[in-house]
Amino acid sequence: MVQKSGSRDDRRGSVARSDDSAQMMVLPAVKLDLGVLVLALLCLWFGVMIAPLGRALELLVLFGGSVLGAAWLAWRTRRALRRARAELQQGVLHGQEQE
Repeated sequence: MVQKSGSRDDRRGSVARSDDSAQMMVLPAVKLDLGVLVLALLCLWFGVMIAPLGRALELLVLFGGSVLGAAWLAWRTRRALRRARAELQQGVLHGQEQE
């Protein structure tokens, strides 16, 4: 049994991930948010290292910044996924109406 080179089984990619259009819409926004978060935490880390704070206060500030950043990223990701899911469902509904 010979498969054509353009067949669906011949594609390279992760077996665990599906090719949803929702993933393609959400991923760039999540990557940008993650990049902003990493830069903000690096700036916070440099600021804490420069400021004359005690070790416990430094750890508290860095931990607080990390928790706030993680919560912000989770909120933004959930919101983007919810919006993409709604747009995808709306597109499916419009596709059924046109047929």
